[in-house]
Amino acid sequence: MLIVDLKRISDDLDFINHADTNALVTTGSNIGLIRTLADRINAVLNKTRRLQITQAEQNKQVRQMLTNLTHDIKTPLTVARGYAQLLKEGSADQEQLSRILNNLQSVDHYLHYLMDFNLIQEKSVSLDLTRVNLSALVQQELFNAFDSLTARSVTVEPRIQTGVEITTDQIMMSRIIQNLIGNWLKYAEESAWVDLCKSEDGRIHLDFGNKTTSGAVDVDRFMERFQTEDQSRTKIRSTGLGLSIVDSLVDSLGGSMRLESANGIFLVHLLLSDAPQSKEL
Repeated sequence: MLIVDLKRISDDLDFINHADTNALVTTGSNIGLIRTLADRINAVLNKTRRLQITQAEQNKQVRQMLTNLTHDIKTPLTVARGYAQLLKEGSADQEQLSRILNNLQSVDHYLHYLMDFNLIQEKSVSLDLTRVNLSALVQQELFNAFDSLTARSVTVEPRIQTGVEITTDQIMMSRIIQNLIGNWLKYAEESAWVDLCKSEDGRIHLDFGNKTTSGAVDVDRFMERFQTEDQSRTKIRSTGLGLSIVDSLVDSLGGSMRLESANGIFLVHLLLSDAPQSKEL
């Protein structure tokens, strides 16, 4: 009887492995060990199927994101190419030149999203940890973005404690800061500010805030990858990776991110960890 029961389980597994089915192994045995074996095999099968469903959904989201990016890159490139042709023919004016620059800037924006997505994949393996002067890094990124912020008429008030150092992956930290500055460029109205300080308990706080006229937003949706603001109510087209990338990168560096939106103010609070351990994103 023991051999018969084991053969039945073996035949069930052979069928499951070669067919697209949600079937489980069965047994009519009254032997406790055989029934326990069947139950544990079925538990493994159910867990594997749940993982497959999750992976399939993630792959679907990635494919949709890449499709959106391809479309978003293609459109401004087509427009820029058309106006460039008008320039070549000598019939363009300053307004057309401005449109070319705006569309090329859009291309740069979406290409940075692709770079960030690749960075997440690469850094899921290991971190390149070095000692970084975070105060100087934030100031440098603000300086690099000065012209763009000025063009958007956004005045930034930096409140940066000097000499704040952290052991971190500098490339990832730079992209975090750049993405948060990019969020200003999309949504800030008139003023923005950045606060950096190290508390007495050794924790590092980095906050990016800005005024906005778009009203309160659902901050929980911004924490989900591939989720975006309702595009019918905004001129900003988004792949849904901006703040979710920041959240993933901060988490991989051992920190945490919290969002607040109220009374025309949008705040991103980062709590950063010194000397993080590598972990999967």
